[in-house]
Amino acid sequence: MPAELLTAKGRQTRQAIEQAARELFAERGFHGTTLADITSAAGRSPAVFYRYFADKEDLLAGLAESFLHEVLTPSGLKLHLPDSPPQAGGAPTDNDDFFTAVVSGYWDMFKLNIGTMIAVAQLATTQQRFAAVQKEFRRFGMDIVAASVRRAQEQGYGTELNPQHTAAAIALLFENFTTVFVGTHGLDVEISDEDAIKTLSTIWKKTLYGS
Repeated sequence: MPAELLTAKGRQTRQAIEQAARELFAERGFHGTTLADITSAAGRSPAVFYRYFADKEDLLAGLAESFLHEVLTPSGLKLHLPDSPPQAGGAPTDNDDFFTAVVSGYWDMFKLNIGTMIAVAQLATTQQRFAAVQKEFRRFGMDIVAASVRRAQEQGYGTELNPQHTAAAIALLFENFTTVFVGTHGLDVEISDEDAIKTLSTIWKKTLYGS
């Protein structure tokens, strides 16, 4: 049922199911999460689930669509590329603010939606509709990075870089880094949100400006 046709109680029920799915997909992955797991975590019955979704894949498709169009796309419209390059001696400029702000926003958004990302990635290997969604997720990050490369080149930096190639490399680095450290990763490495953001923003900035 379309969300706009739901009652307040219906929206609350749908949101509870969606949130339970996000958390379980993050913890167990799509294939390791059953419909019964989701409804139990949401405190709802399987019969209630089918009032809102045809099946588990339909639920994931709704989560991915919402993430893409209600979270990612609007956030990309708010970005303001650096007006100036780094100053000699490493003095802070709006350049530093840009990289930190974008990575902070990216990290926070994907942390809240990591279950959706993980589940989409798992189904993208076998289902074209989820492969297309994953491509749109990646396009968001690649478009931002490519724009930042072109801005750096306008300022005389990173002239040897291919914007699209660099965008793909950095966006995929961010995606995998985030998936591993925010999801269930099993690495013997602990990292705080602050250090993760600092690490990613530094790599991105130094790739373009070298300082």
